[in-house]
Amino acid sequence: MKLFAERLLKTYDWHSAESFFHSLAPSFKYNVHIGLLIGSAVWVDVDKVFGLDNVGFVGLVAVFIMELVTGISAAIVRKESISSVKLSRFGLKLACYLVLIGASYGLSKSFEAHKKTVAAWAFDWLNVFLIVQIALENIISILENLAVISGKDKTAWINKIQNVFKSTEG
Repeated sequence: MKLFAERLLKTYDWHSAESFFHSLAPSFKYNVHIGLLIGSAVWVDVDKVFGLDNVGFVGLVAVFIMELVTGISAAIVRKESISSVKLSRFGLKLACYLVLIGASYGLSKSFEAHKKTVAAWAFDWLNVFLIVQIALENIISILENLAVISGKDKTAWINKIQNVFKSTEG
């Protein structure tokens, strides 16, 4: 099973499980994942959203599309070829995200229908948490791409945001 997973990742030009994970969650590369996780958890606690309405779904899709478009643009700036492997990688990441969101929402609704309120609440919370976290991870990727497009180092905008938060801590 491990060999199959490794071959599958290499097919999409990920050379390790870690590189795949960093592609799904680039905040771990910048050590901002704790803040994002806490922010996502707080947002879930404050805003009792159940699933996504049409506006929310359109917003999430817009983030995904922007991540794709800025990723392609950044690759062009870096003079990298656009390949089906890279587009397939995006498709696989998108499928993973949507499965996680859809499964957590579906499980929440199923438990709710069976009057299993604790399980319904847990999966509802997980659904909102995943939506917030996935959106934030993609926004970080967009910021990386926009930095490259504007001729800066990939980490430039993320570092500026981190510095703002560091300066407010004191």
